[in-house]
Amino acid sequence: MDRLSTLRLFTRLAQLQSFSATAAELEISASAASKAIAELEQSLGAKLLHRTTRRVSLTEVGAGYAARAAAVLRAMEDADAEAAGAAGAASGRLRLNAPMALGLADLGEALAAFAAAHPRVELDVEFGDRHVDLLQEGFDLGLRATTDPKDSSYTAQRIAEFALHVCASPGYIARHGRPGSPNELGAHACFSYAYATAGARWPLHHAGQTHVSVTPAMRANSTPFLKRLVLADLGIAVLPDFVAQPEFGAGALVELFPETKRPPLRLYAVYPDRRLAPRKVVACVQFLKQWFGTRPPDS
Repeated sequence: MDRLSTLRLFTRLAQLQSFSATAAELEISASAASKAIAELEQSLGAKLLHRTTRRVSLTEVGAGYAARAAAVLRAMEDADAEAAGAAGAASGRLRLNAPMALGLADLGEALAAFAAAHPRVELDVEFGDRHVDLLQEGFDLGLRATTDPKDSSYTAQRIAEFALHVCASPGYIARHGRPGSPNELGAHACFSYAYATAGARWPLHHAGQTHVSVTPAMRANSTPFLKRLVLADLGIAVLPDFVAQPEFGAGALVELFPETKRPPLRLYAVYPDRRLAPRKVVACVQFLKQWFGTRPPDS
């Protein structure tokens, strides 16, 4: 197996963490895959993988090598596209990581429109809310929704923003009363999003503070699940527009403290900080900015 093919094998193995799954995807035998990786380790004089009977995992050296190998392969894809005369068109495989809830709503529609507009781009999308190291896991592009962006080693471009709502159901209010101010949330059952940057500190500007602390009755890594809890008359949660609709219009959800100032939930496109981003990444980011920028607010 040539070195470039071995790099492709190793980067996919680093993602799938299974010789059998990787070999099946690349249409080679598991024994051939194992032999190729062993020869790669021998040539480098370094152990890249921890092997067990069921799965493999990266060593510290292997994780660094996988990130650099993924960058080399992306550069090769871009070079191949240039040589094939695709200077004016985005093409190639685009691995993208994005929030699950948004993927089931507006973002899913936007990516479908992007796929239709760019048929030469092969989308490989992973929806999930866990933190992902884009380089280490071989992603070209990540989409992050947050009220509190942090500095990182990635280039970030703002794509869109969404209002946040403190939500309760009419049934919950009938049973437990409607809190008159954010300070009264401590007397109510509150549900928090597990991956929120501020944790159980809700981004409500009140009494000179930018956050209001709550004691969560439950945490979950899914805002649609939190909405189900609220709709079941069990408590209160902060939900973004794309999750809370259309229940607001139907009267199934009630917004609390609409006059209280709060930051929007902003969607950012993030990608490795390279001087020249691949055309497929640039095309996707530009398309998403335009798509969300021309979308009616209430659609």
